[in-house]
Amino acid sequence: MILTMDEFRAYQPSRTTFALFGHPIAHTMSPELHASLFRISGQNCDYFAVDVPPEQLGEAMQIAREKCKGLNLTIPHKHAVFDHLDAVDETARDLGSVNTVLFNEGEAIGYNTDILGFSGSLEFDHINPEGKIAVVCGYGGVSRVMAYHLAAADAKVILTGRNLGKAKTLRNELREMLPDKDIEIMPDTQLPRAAEIVVNGTPLGMYPHEEGCPLEKLPQHTKYVFDAVYNPPKTSIMKLGGRDVRTRNGLLMLVQQAAYAETIWLGTQFDNNSLNGVLRRLAGEMARKRLHDIYGKSNIVLCGFMGSGKTTIGRKLARALDCEFIDADHYLEAREGKRISQIFDEVGESGFRDIETDCARELAEKQGCVIALGGGAVLRAENVALYKKNGILIHLNTPFYRIVQNLSRDTSRPLLQGDKEKQTRTLYQKRKPIYRAAADRSVTGTRISELVDAVFASI
Repeated sequence: MILTMDEFRAYQPSRTTFALFGHPIAHTMSPELHASLFRISGQNCDYFAVDVPPEQLGEAMQIAREKCKGLNLTIPHKHAVFDHLDAVDETARDLGSVNTVLFNEGEAIGYNTDILGFSGSLEFDHINPEGKIAVVCGYGGVSRVMAYHLAAADAKVILTGRNLGKAKTLRNELREMLPDKDIEIMPDTQLPRAAEIVVNGTPLGMYPHEEGCPLEKLPQHTKYVFDAVYNPPKTSIMKLGGRDVRTRNGLLMLVQQAAYAETIWLGTQFDNNSLNGVLRRLAGEMARKRLHDIYGKSNIVLCGFMGSGKTTIGRKLARALDCEFIDADHYLEAREGKRISQIFDEVGESGFRDIETDCARELAEKQGCVIALGGGAVLRAENVALYKKNGILIHLNTPFYRIVQNLSRDTSRPLLQGDKEKQTRTLYQKRKPIYRAAADRSVTGTRISELVDAVFASI
């Protein structure tokens, strides 16, 4: 929920209330995020966003003192709010940025949980900056937070960007706060090949200008790329890395900073499993928005070889998206009142494919669904066109050895009688290029969670 200032003035809280101040603020995900965290911790609280123009921040802060237990702040209020606080945490003062406020016994106390969100993301990915060369792209507020943490964690920090004058100013300020740390500036064309960590604090690559990128290439020995941008989920700088480069967008940082804010407000704690669940739901919400805004569609349709995990992964995707899941094979069996193996026996593969196309015509009219297709559903171009009408078609490129494991005890597949593994391999090799040609995206993974994340990241 997003309120105007007039609506905020009129608002009367009925339970413990928190708010986010920003301008503009139309695309924030914070209300959904904090609602998920409140549910996990069993807190009965309200959270909404307020569009607060800069000239009305003072009035908004006064109203919040009367109506709210705490606040979050985003652009353009993170520094301006200092004039309206009674106390500021030392790290927030060093950073010149407050994104979290606690109202306690008449005082407004400012904190910065962005830095905790960033450090928590590195810890989540088991990245230890100590002794490593870390490149920080940008010199704004987010870059300042990330550079401060990396330097404090004893990394050699190199600031880079299009305006080295601004980078020099940030370097000098960081050196004053952390006088014994190694912090330098460098043009992006001269970055050391030995740099292992690259982080982006600029908006380059953010939707809708997704082609933007702060670097033309990564240093040769880069092992980890972090981008504070999370829309798109796989940004231009993340795509620069090869298979050996681990990447992370800013969505986990958003979740972590929100969790730390609730710890400040309410004393609640969250384990990694809980945060993983929130992260996946948030990634699902982002995927839903991108499906609508970018592609003009509302369905995710999974194709791939039998045993590739379409049903299992489809159910998890639908749960994260809070939408309907449809297994196309089960839909067909319910429609016909027969098992697929029985249909094959009665009308053969050609007759079965005709029925499958009839089902495709019906399922293609569905809205807001995750649909898992049968292994041969994309063999007909007509089916592909039908499912793409309202959905993005994603190929689960599951490794063959994993498919064999999944099918090892399956006796229900009508196309797999006799020497199961030999027939499976032959059919797999024949169909793999068909899946790739038909699909809008192809994702690879060996674990279910890996494939779920890859599907959301591909949209």
